[in-house]
Amino acid sequence: MLILSITDAYLLAHPNMIGKLGILIYKHSYIKNFPRALTTVLIVVIISLLICELVFRYSKKRTALIIYASLSGFAIFWLVYVYSMFSSFAFRITGKAFIYGAHLLPVILGGMYGRYLIRKMLQPESTPQYGPEKGNIENAQG
Repeated sequence: MLILSITDAYLLAHPNMIGKLGILIYKHSYIKNFPRALTTVLIVVIISLLICELVFRYSKKRTALIIYASLSGFAIFWLVYVYSMFSSFAFRITGKAFIYGAHLLPVILGGMYGRYLIRKMLQPESTPQYGPEKGNIENAQG
């Protein structure tokens, strides 16, 4: 995930001259250079990873499946949006590296959401972690 994030930031930070002009005009300062692009991509990936982990650990299976399916749908929608936007002439001339970088972030997130969706689907029904049903000595005696 880290290597994909670094690759995505590198691609986003290296548009051609027309792409650099577009970044300047439209004030996309969050991808102006490699450190900013890396920070932006890592923030998005880390927040998404934290959300996935929290949902995986602290929600019921049915709720988690709905959340992961929704997030996967969002990632697919985002990828279709980026594809349609970068198919127009104005964005098509920004350089292949920049275009591939724009497509890579929704793919990274979609892969992560899909992985968590499959992990949760394959996980057996949850058993209680605490309480007399689990057999904890503290709870069984008290």
